[in-house]
Amino acid sequence: MKILVIGDFHGKFPARLKKLAGQVDFVLTTGDFGGSEKLLKIIFKNLAEDWTKVVSKKKAKKYILEDYNSGKRIINELNKLPIDVYSIHGNWDFEGHHYKERWGSLNIVNYSKLMGKTKNLYFLKRGIFRDIFGLKLFAFGGQLIPYINTLERGLKVNQTKRRKWRKDEKIQRQKILKKGSKDIDIFLAHYCPYGYFDKVKYKGYNPMNGKHVGIKGYTEFIKKFQPRIFICGHMHEYQGIQKIGKTLIIATGAAKDGKAALIDISLNKKSKIEVKLIK
Repeated sequence: MKILVIGDFHGKFPARLKKLAGQVDFVLTTGDFGGSEKLLKIIFKNLAEDWTKVVSKKKAKKYILEDYNSGKRIINELNKLPIDVYSIHGNWDFEGHHYKERWGSLNIVNYSKLMGKTKNLYFLKRGIFRDIFGLKLFAFGGQLIPYINTLERGLKVNQTKRRKWRKDEKIQRQKILKKGSKDIDIFLAHYCPYGYFDKVKYKGYNPMNGKHVGIKGYTEFIKKFQPRIFICGHMHEYQGIQKIGKTLIIATGAAKDGKAALIDISLNKKSKIEVKLIK
């Protein structure tokens, strides 16, 4: 069974990646559909604060809408593929209202609701999906708290925010491990596991440069339950394959740069998994 795995579009979906969809049984995506370079730079420079206080309300609205509409366009392009597409959302996507600075005061529709109106695109909430083409898939997308310790060391953060981050990290770890089992074929995530494809090498300004920013709960999950494959995106710097025990960790690379992964997997759990990285 062949799967095309793509993510981190950030407003770009190269034609050569679309062509690959005709060669597989289905598509998985790790999210991050829209993108705005202007907004990205502003957010990185104000990582511990509310970036909307740095620019005018007019500019904030403009940047948010540019970002949102570019993601909406990618969703429409995914729906035009001649095959089923299963998706989680990334940290950059418009999903839920937990991070209000990403929405401003705009009344816009969640990406998952947009996907619900499509023909071929299916949004996966966090949890177990037992029969996607015969495979058992664990989906865990969305915004997380990936770097509690490095944030506290690298940025000036008040005690209230530190306590909230620690609480959020504890809760998310419990949610990750709660539904774990040892018969999962694919763990589909947006973020990387801690220590794997997660050391920041951002060419522009980023206070996390040189630090590991992966999810410790993911690494713990992999070591405990050993899914056959763990798929991640988020870190545009990386594309590759690593292993924890029997688990293949696949970093897809960013679709905006023309990167993806082709996976050939059998329902027979003893069969070898073949992975081709599209560079």
